[in-house]
Amino acid sequence: MLTPSSSKSQCGFTLIELVVVIIILGILAVIALPKFINLSDDAQVSTVKGTAGAFKSGLDLSRAVWAVKVGSGPVEDLPVFGTAQSGEVDFNANGWPAQHYIHGNEASPKLDNVEDCISVWQVIFQGDEPSVSNNNNADKTDYKAIYSATATCTFNYRENTNLSIQYDSNLGSVTVDSDPIS
Repeated sequence: MLTPSSSKSQCGFTLIELVVVIIILGILAVIALPKFINLSDDAQVSTVKGTAGAFKSGLDLSRAVWAVKVGSGPVEDLPVFGTAQSGEVDFNANGWPAQHYIHGNEASPKLDNVEDCISVWQVIFQGDEPSVSNNNNADKTDYKAIYSATATCTFNYRENTNLSIQYDSNLGSVTVDSDPIS
């Protein structure tokens, strides 16, 4: 003989079990969500630091070519990245890239305006990636170039203007301001 309780098989979850599971998932979401939100900022900081590292490597390579071929003083139209005119670099008196103008004729090239900043960036990266422009086209490029101080360029990252790369052409230094506050 079957008893009433043994004839019914239990299927599904009780209401209390479902409420407990929902509470546990809610607690996990509150703990994990801030960690996932910061991933975007971390990715932007990594992008800018990677770009700065590549830029510094290109500058150091240029300086090495200048040191081997010239050794001291300013020079114009030095072939650094191949033999084409697009790979020529103008160096300042300290031996750091200052400009890239084809058929220029300046006795002592200096980085002294935003166009110089853009030209150095473009010759170092040898292309349009990452892209750079002045204030007028900054919404269409990865970085916005600004001539910020004597012989110094600042390249602001478009996705987060608190992230930037600075290049001092007197010292050849590249620094990153990576304060990701939006």
